[in-house]
Amino acid sequence: MSAQRASRYRGNVKLSLVETAALAAALCGAPAAAAVDATKSLPAVYIAQPPPFDLNTAPWTQAPLLEAFETVTTRTPARLPTFARIVFDANNVYVTIHAVQTGTPLTATQTTNNVGFGIDDYAGVGIDTTGNGQTYYFEATPSGVRYQQASESARYNPLWTARAKRVADGWDALLIVPLNVLRAGAGTTQRWRFNIIRHIAAINENETWAYDPLMTDAPNNGGFPQLTDSRYWPYVEGIKIAGNASRPKPRAELFALDSIGRDRKLFEQANGSFTPEGTRNYGLDVNLPIHGSISYVGAFAPDFSNVEIDQQTIAPQEFRRNLTEYRPFFAQGANFFTPTSLVGINQGPNLVWYSPNVGPFDQGHKIEGSFGLQQIGLLNVKGAGFDDSVLGYKHVLPNRTFSYSFDAVSAHHAGGNSTTSPFADNDTSYDGEIAGRDLKTGFVYALDYGVERGSAIPGTTPRLAYKTEDFVDVHKANYEVFLGYRGVGPMWNPIDGFTNLADLSGPIGYLNLAGNPKGGMFKSVNLFVTADRFVDRSGAAHEADFNAVADLQLRNQLHVSAGPGFSAVRFYQNGLAPVGYTVGYAGGVTVPFYFHNVTLGYRDGTPKPVDLSVQWGPFTTFNADGTVRPTYLSLYTLSTSRPINRRLSIGFEYDGTLETFPTANPMVSAHDGQNLRRVSLTDSLGDESNLSVSLRSISGNGGFASPGINLAAAFHQRFSNGSELFVNYGTPAANVTVQRWIVKYLIRMGSGAGT
Repeated sequence: MSAQRASRYRGNVKLSLVETAALAAALCGAPAAAAVDATKSLPAVYIAQPPPFDLNTAPWTQAPLLEAFETVTTRTPARLPTFARIVFDANNVYVTIHAVQTGTPLTATQTTNNVGFGIDDYAGVGIDTTGNGQTYYFEATPSGVRYQQASESARYNPLWTARAKRVADGWDALLIVPLNVLRAGAGTTQRWRFNIIRHIAAINENETWAYDPLMTDAPNNGGFPQLTDSRYWPYVEGIKIAGNASRPKPRAELFALDSIGRDRKLFEQANGSFTPEGTRNYGLDVNLPIHGSISYVGAFAPDFSNVEIDQQTIAPQEFRRNLTEYRPFFAQGANFFTPTSLVGINQGPNLVWYSPNVGPFDQGHKIEGSFGLQQIGLLNVKGAGFDDSVLGYKHVLPNRTFSYSFDAVSAHHAGGNSTTSPFADNDTSYDGEIAGRDLKTGFVYALDYGVERGSAIPGTTPRLAYKTEDFVDVHKANYEVFLGYRGVGPMWNPIDGFTNLADLSGPIGYLNLAGNPKGGMFKSVNLFVTADRFVDRSGAAHEADFNAVADLQLRNQLHVSAGPGFSAVRFYQNGLAPVGYTVGYAGGVTVPFYFHNVTLGYRDGTPKPVDLSVQWGPFTTFNADGTVRPTYLSLYTLSTSRPINRRLSIGFEYDGTLETFPTANPMVSAHDGQNLRRVSLTDSLGDESNLSVSLRSISGNGGFASPGINLAAAFHQRFSNGSELFVNYGTPAANVTVQRWIVKYLIRMGSGAGT
């Protein structure tokens, strides 16, 4: 497409919180009208043979032209036009995209698929095969490097095709997605939701064809694109599902591995420690489609050596850390085992099922998927001393105006089991929720109630093992007002769940103001203020929090975020007991966890980001016996990454913690500290092959982690048939280097990884 034709389709800063609030309110004007929204629909266009790579030739010209994109970052019509078309045949979805990029440089630094997503330009397609949240994204860069995401698995990596080419006014992409890598509902003729998206790295802006003012860049919440945005997409009608070629294939993954080295029998446990385990040389993972988008997932003798991500931190935590689950069996279909709405304001949400509680396991079985308006999940996992089962059920209307869910967990643990609760116990917990929203007024609500039976201390009242988290909310494009109630009984603590703090009762609320200036230095201005106050059964304030964050994105690619945070938690027995119910609320002491913070980001969303964060304030750490210790805490974090050439890239991170606390002499203060340094080097050896080396050093004792030096390396090769080869030295998750080499060959038959 020529530039002439494209043009025809165009349609250092310091502010106080008060000044920022005024600016945000002033900018809360009416957003631009949506070009395409969820009320629209298009006909599916079928072709007889694969189309050529040219948007403006037949048979592409038989399909509607998708244009008039919106820039989500600024909530304004896109300055750089994008054009796309979608067609089908019996086996594939074909999408071609023309991205005009005159006056803005192309960014294409990556050369290996699924490495470095979000730092290059990319364009892609979003597909929701049920119209109700079975969502997929497929993206390609100007160099043809591929990425994909799916709501069904964090490890989704099927076999599909992308091509790209540079043209006079930008670049073009052709995406070919086989129907059999998409879970579809029952029926021979269906309607799916679709969207086209685009990221422009040089200016860190994101564009979308389907637009709703409630869409967000979500820079601090998982990034762009968001899988949950599918409810805003229009439908494509008349999609034909027939024949074996358009049905999901079963998948079997047989692995064989061997290991050498002094620490070859050391593996990570649920509590993060590395202890001896019997090695496994063979194992099997399977995925068998049962009906439509419902599948059986099984793991037999799973590989528990694949600790792949570094989650070490030296920052002291007020509450329990919520870890990312990476293991294939649990990552697959994780969304089917959570309620329709989670409330995690000021702390992580309370959960009845939290898979990182489970350490190395012997076998797992799941049935998960969706049918119509229903989403189901059934899970059983067994290991050394435990046998746990989970049920998840959701009913969700496509526009999310009403939903309800029910989750249940039954845990059977023997003493010394390999979970975070190694005690003998039988525990059952339930969680039910009703939620909905009004699309016109923006009114949102949720009512949630959970009960637990089994793990309460003998002699206590079972009715005290409960939790409820309810809220009402008004959510508009430029503001959101939230008011909720959290009640957690003193005995609530599901042994397979995630609980930050029990014995709470009180309100929680927040106000969010957002604006997008039409000119000047700012792209977006956001002010987020939240507060809560919870009492325990003694009537004392058990937890109270206040946080305010002003977030400014500037047009020169500077990102500034700053604000105060005040938190106080009451402990009993001088800090030994977080819940006072079992000790008669004796020895209560209220301690501060204050944090004032400033975060600066520059060129985020590009290959050369730089991020600096500074936090400081009165905090509370703990002595060796668990009692509280007043501390003044300062935290520093600096991170950046750089491409060295087309193959090599390097990343750096430095974290510093400095603690100042009193001694027996009131005139003298003691100091302690800890430093964390990370260096990573990645070599993109080919389209499906890369080598990475990571070195992490933690020094000092004044922080959250154990000191040590950890060196880890990994080589990965994916073959054309989907099988994979892994060669790993050590693991990035350990405190110190684990002296072991692992060679693993995974034979994959049927569909791709995570499907």
